[in-house]
Amino acid sequence: MSFVIFLAKVYIIVLLLRFVSSKQELMFNPLGKLLDKLTKPVLPVKNSNKFIILWIFGLVIVTSILSAVSTNIQQFFILFMLTFKDYIYFFMVSYVVFMVIGSLGNRPIGGGIASLCFRLGLPWVKLTRMFIPISSGKIVIPAIITVYVLTSFLLLIIDTLSSLLLFKSIGNPINTIVPIMAYGAYCLFDLLFYMSVVLAVRALISWVSPDPRNMLVQFIYIITEPVLEPLRRLIPPIGFIDFSAMVAVLGFYFASIILKGLVSPFI
Repeated sequence: MSFVIFLAKVYIIVLLLRFVSSKQELMFNPLGKLLDKLTKPVLPVKNSNKFIILWIFGLVIVTSILSAVSTNIQQFFILFMLTFKDYIYFFMVSYVVFMVIGSLGNRPIGGGIASLCFRLGLPWVKLTRMFIPISSGKIVIPAIITVYVLTSFLLLIIDTLSSLLLFKSIGNPINTIVPIMAYGAYCLFDLLFYMSVVLAVRALISWVSPDPRNMLVQFIYIITEPVLEPLRRLIPPIGFIDFSAMVAVLGFYFASIILKGLVSPFI
């Protein structure tokens, strides 16, 4: 069942990218064509964006129900809520990734994926600017904190209502919010590990002269170049060997381990 939920999450990302794609991009852009091909079988010709929201909601609910199949109603409800909350964390992490990649869209190697991610993350940026008037790229970190805090409070409300429904009582909010925020931070710090993996892939493909027009190659360059570019100034290549990628891989990997270790006791 976990594999089915994984596939559902992947398709939700596809649907979200399709949601912010223009008609011109769906017709002429290689990425847009791929998104249109993947989503066209499940979407009507008219009002497709409305059906995208319904599809996302349906995937979350249906897979949550399937993962909670049980003969015990209480156990069913607990398993359902666990999967449902996992989806909420998934959306939190996804929008953080969208905002980070979208902030790189003004770079020459930005490409289509950065533009789509920028549009997906823009509502959170606008929301953050309502109380933090930052107009530059520095808004990304406050916007990430906004997503993290609002997600934590949403989960606190869900947990409180669940306890009220199941046990007819409400526990100490502090004892509830601390594990929620700790696990949310754990999920965000886990992105550092995945970043180290992407950096390692970047280092490997640099040895085979990849096609710069390939969408996957462009995506890898979008994410890694802002990290490697300043590092190269501090650690210039020696001959044909670029040590900046190795330093970045180790830095992100150990940062992930250390930060996750700090919050793990509170989960």
